[in-house]
Amino acid sequence: MEFEGRYRQAQRPKYECLLFDLDDTLYPYNSGIASQCRKNIEDYMVEKLGIEESKIPDMCNLLYKYYGTTMAGLRAIGYNFNYDDYHSFVHGRLPYDKLKPDPVLRHLLLNLPIRKVIFTNADKIHAAKVLNKLGLEDCFEGIICFETLNAQSNSSSPCDPTAATNIFNILEHFSQPAAGSELPKTPIQCKPSMDAMEHALRIANISPQRSIFFDDSVRNIQSGKSIGLHTVLVGNSHRVKGADHALESIHNIKEALPELWEEAEKSEDVRYKGKVAIETSVTA
Repeated sequence: MEFEGRYRQAQRPKYECLLFDLDDTLYPYNSGIASQCRKNIEDYMVEKLGIEESKIPDMCNLLYKYYGTTMAGLRAIGYNFNYDDYHSFVHGRLPYDKLKPDPVLRHLLLNLPIRKVIFTNADKIHAAKVLNKLGLEDCFEGIICFETLNAQSNSSSPCDPTAATNIFNILEHFSQPAAGSELPKTPIQCKPSMDAMEHALRIANISPQRSIFFDDSVRNIQSGKSIGLHTVLVGNSHRVKGADHALESIHNIKEALPELWEEAEKSEDVRYKGKVAIETSVTA
């Protein structure tokens, strides 16, 4: 029995799950999706929330820097809006036709007999559209998305101007800091918050120590490393603090992590030998 336990432990694969970010990770940043998404966010802030256009670039940079996403930052500083309306406005008008099927990535993913899960800050409709355009919709066990971590907003209307009377002035907070002034917290859970990421892993029953996390964001990678994930920065071949590996493209995954395929082959071999051994013992 002791030998059997050691044998099973030895044959247990090192990794149980591959956790992938979606945007700018499964397809390149230069696709044009990211720049259009930024423009749509800025348009939403002007058209729906009534924010002065001249303030938006600096505001977006600060909200993204301190809250992970502009959306999370807007909610933190006091804006109330319907989450579905926001996502429909920001993602619903993206040029998805710029994304093309990726048979190379599809082949790589389907040849790995290991759990594969998407973890994105985006909404489920956007995630489904992107995966469909890339031809990868059946390559993943599931999707951890905005709706996974966040309940719908209380506002039933697209946006609620009456709720915008007590807006925290984040621009003034940094240009003219006042003693004792603190940034308000956001009700939205998203990367790179370690609490949000740990919550996501619990929901999906993923062990961080036995999972590899792929993301194009340095701070997401660093948060992932802090909670125990093995990490791969995608879109940059230069490793940074917190990244175990760095890939210029997700297509380089096999060259950077050959052990995944080696373990898959060993697993197939063990299953085959195990089957023969069982049949032999029965017939004997």
